[in-house]
Amino acid sequence: MAMTRKQQRLHQQLLALIDELPPGARLPGERDLAELTQVSRDTLRRALKHLEEIGRIEIRQGAGIFVLAKPLANQLKLMSFSEEMQQLGLKPTNQLLFNEVIKADVKISNKMNLAPGSELFLVRRLRLADDCPVAIERVYLPKAIFPELEIQQLRTGSLYEILYRQYDIVVDQAKQQISATVVNEEEAELLQIPTFSPALLAERTVYDEQGRIIELAKSLYRADRYRFNVLVQRNGTRLATVYE
Repeated sequence: MAMTRKQQRLHQQLLALIDELPPGARLPGERDLAELTQVSRDTLRRALKHLEEIGRIEIRQGAGIFVLAKPLANQLKLMSFSEEMQQLGLKPTNQLLFNEVIKADVKISNKMNLAPGSELFLVRRLRLADDCPVAIERVYLPKAIFPELEIQQLRTGSLYEILYRQYDIVVDQAKQQISATVVNEEEAELLQIPTFSPALLAERTVYDEQGRIIELAKSLYRADRYRFNVLVQRNGTRLATVYE
């Protein structure tokens, strides 16, 4: 339902107040907010409910109204996490959780068009933006294509930049599938959220200019910080944003 001008003005007033406060800050109580915005408390409650639904505030019964972290915005393009965060003006950092050479099982080999038992680099990283944990990433890379890959560079660098610099490989296109899930105890601890919190699981298969699969990535994103909004045009073209 479209907002009236009065509702739009109230919405803008509240957003302006929210944007001035850091995540976790407590907003004034309903009575003070109603006086500040010069609306009835019923009108105010409806506006606050809407802001809670879109993820800008959290209303805790008996505790108050609290500011949530502002979602970020970026075009959904074929970029690494590091490139996305840099484009947003954020500092990307990584914690390297796991790094081994493994043999592809039947499921992974089918997904990557490889023979079962093919050697893969398996890299697991915690991805952070401005020191806030955002995602846990598991990446499979064919060792036959990247025999001497400098995995330790992934602590600070973009994977796609490293592949280009070290192997002159340019990523060309990707298939991506997104599904809803919840985090387990270990994932919750890494992402600093409660166990069983909602999350988004994105699986991406990346191809180079020769049509080879050069990466299979599974990324688990915090649902409170990461969101996909898609605009589907009538001619079939899709534009999308990550972190609205």
